[in-house]
Amino acid sequence: MTDKFILNSVVTYAGVDRDEVLTLAGVFKLLQDAAIAHANQFDAGTRAMLTRGESWVLNRIAVEIVRYPRYEEAVRVETWSNGIRGFKGIRDFRGYDGRGEQWLRGSSLWLYVNARTKTIVRVPPEIAAGFPTHTAELFCPDLEKLEFDAPAETAPRIEVTLRYADFDANAHVNNAAYLDFVQTALARAGFPARPRGVRVKYAKGIAAETAAIDVRVERVADGARFGVEKDGTVYAVGETL
Repeated sequence: MTDKFILNSVVTYAGVDRDEVLTLAGVFKLLQDAAIAHANQFDAGTRAMLTRGESWVLNRIAVEIVRYPRYEEAVRVETWSNGIRGFKGIRDFRGYDGRGEQWLRGSSLWLYVNARTKTIVRVPPEIAAGFPTHTAELFCPDLEKLEFDAPAETAPRIEVTLRYADFDANAHVNNAAYLDFVQTALARAGFPARPRGVRVKYAKGIAAETAAIDVRVERVADGARFGVEKDGTVYAVGETL
């Protein structure tokens, strides 16, 4: 085991859209799979849910997508931790295709929570001390300081129905499913459906009994601003480039 984890994969038919191009949710699922596999090597990923009743939840992420891989393409995702600080974990990603050309880079901030109480807790000292840190340059070193504005109240509002598959073992909507909602809303509102950059701040988990949510999208100078919400509760805000 090393301080950098490499996930080798192939873009499946289930992960592409009508043009046989990887979906936005598919991009985020690859990043999530790499992060979980790396953390599980040190009993700090999904296995911690079983052993200690604790889990990581994604709080913020910024991703640049140089291009979207296509069906049957070989892809490689490299990920590493930039350090665990109290209840926070910083993780970076790089994506490469079969020719070794970079198609993605990103930075993320994760929070450690007690799965039963849904409260933020400190990472156990033995886990924090034993988790390797890689000191490569971060894609977005100021991720935690970025400001995220919600769209204007007059912005178009697109309702998206939730599905059984949107919910994960943490009993709320999986972080990658939010990007499915966003891509759906972008396409329906006439925005580019394959943004070259995405920044998201997750504010609140969507409970399992939720049947549908609203995505508001607003055009801004360099792309779109979006908010995922329902009846006044904001679940996520972000922007695309």
